[in-house]
Amino acid sequence: MRKGLLYLITVLYCSLASYGQYSTTDTLFSINNQAYPSAPFKDLFESKKLRGTDNKALPLNEALDLYIDYQLKAREAKNLRLDTIPEIAQEIESYHNQAFNTYLYPVEISDKLIEETFNRLQHFIKVRHILIKIEGRETPKDTLEAYQAALKIYTQLNKGRKFEKLASLYSDDMSVRKNDGEIGYISVFDMDYAFESAAYDTEFGKYSKPVRSPYGYHIVQAMERIENPGRVKIKHLMLEFKKKNAKDEIKLKADSLYQLLQKGADFSEMVLKHSDDINSAKDSGNLPWFGLFETHPAIEKAAFNLKNKGDYSTPIKTEFGYHIIQLLDKKEHKSLEQSREEITSRLEDDSRSRKSERELIRYLKEKYKYQENKQLLENFYSILDYAYAELWEALFTIDGKDYSQEKFAEFLSKQESKDIYENFKEYINRLYVNFSNTCILAYHKKKLEEQYPELRSLLREYENAVLVYFISKNKIWDKASANEKEVKEFYQQNLEKYESEVGFEESKDKVLRDYREYLGLEWSKELRKKYAVSINKPTLIKIANKQNE
Repeated sequence: MRKGLLYLITVLYCSLASYGQYSTTDTLFSINNQAYPSAPFKDLFESKKLRGTDNKALPLNEALDLYIDYQLKAREAKNLRLDTIPEIAQEIESYHNQAFNTYLYPVEISDKLIEETFNRLQHFIKVRHILIKIEGRETPKDTLEAYQAALKIYTQLNKGRKFEKLASLYSDDMSVRKNDGEIGYISVFDMDYAFESAAYDTEFGKYSKPVRSPYGYHIVQAMERIENPGRVKIKHLMLEFKKKNAKDEIKLKADSLYQLLQKGADFSEMVLKHSDDINSAKDSGNLPWFGLFETHPAIEKAAFNLKNKGDYSTPIKTEFGYHIIQLLDKKEHKSLEQSREEITSRLEDDSRSRKSERELIRYLKEKYKYQENKQLLENFYSILDYAYAELWEALFTIDGKDYSQEKFAEFLSKQESKDIYENFKEYINRLYVNFSNTCILAYHKKKLEEQYPELRSLLREYENAVLVYFISKNKIWDKASANEKEVKEFYQQNLEKYESEVGFEESKDKVLRDYREYLGLEWSKELRKKYAVSINKPTLIKIANKQNE
């Protein structure tokens, strides 16, 4: 998404979460008699989020002007019905969906999930798998066929067929030709949760029943378990093999640097002077935290063998050169209580701590007493049937509200593709599921808006931010870029500002910036004439007095 829009949303509305708690009676200003409360502006002003083109916090009156201009632009965009333009409507919907997701899929982390994660963190599991992809558009038929194919392989494995043979014959994982289905070692969060659970919960040597992931169905076998030593953070000094015949010289230099370290030389200074790892040298050799199987095996082995913070290794040889590392910190997941905060943080970013859409739909159907008359779909299994049938009866009800066959017919008419890649009955059934799920999610979103005032505010301001971006783009940015004649005229009228420049072409970027600023000011004057703005002086004085306290 565009940087300008992201800036508007992030900076101007960073404190929206609490807007629903504000009193609308404390009016700061009104536009055509529509009141705007003081609290949103007050929060933005006091936190110095309202800034000028020089990125300095604006004084009160200028900050208020900027804020009012923003609201005027949003008002103008709505009056021009920019929100009905498909591109803009799609952008608004995208941001609305982001706002809704926090409420639709709240994070739910139980003690049981934390304990499970902690227990799995203790080991790496070496696994192999056979994948049966779900082809096509994931219709019920596609899903069933993939599951049945995986189930047949599972049955053959339990009858003694060789895993490698079946993987070679049937697995859709293209790497199977090189690895016989062996993935290597995995730990918690490395794979999809269902795959991970199959790896950790299936008895060693046995095979999991087919488990579903976004890719298809997997049969998983756990082959080996090793202890997880945790994670380490190190400094890294590298001497690169830049010439094939210079390895002995590099070895001598690495040994001499090691000797200097033993005599008390500062590791960070040594990195800055000698390391060929440009990226880490910028940060005194610091590398990000890592665990097993995340970097070069020789580096990992040396790092985990270091016992105390500040210890450093003897020179380590790899195919890239010689390395000396210093241990900065180490995390071992030996205590649940010590690991709880880190585990919780990682779970918050993982899908396992949220309902899936399928689980959410199931929950909502129960919550809103969803009932359907699926036999009425017979009217849609032929194009002629639903073109001439009576469609007034309800296909389903949500919370007692009827959703008629006619509504479904309208939904079908709006589908972009009439290319039927399956038989027509399956096509209709698939779209019916899509339609009914869309309806129940829309109904639930409406209820969420009613329940959470702060969500209503967030949706409104996301919409405003998108509208302001697009109308500003049209009135200022695109106009200035497209009309070079007017830009040159502006340049001629303001030559005294550009005396130090050689000519128009040399000062074009600066002229464009100034011209955009000029267009913005002129547009602001037009909006102030078009809309009646009235400032509530007593409220503004209160804000000023608090600032001076």
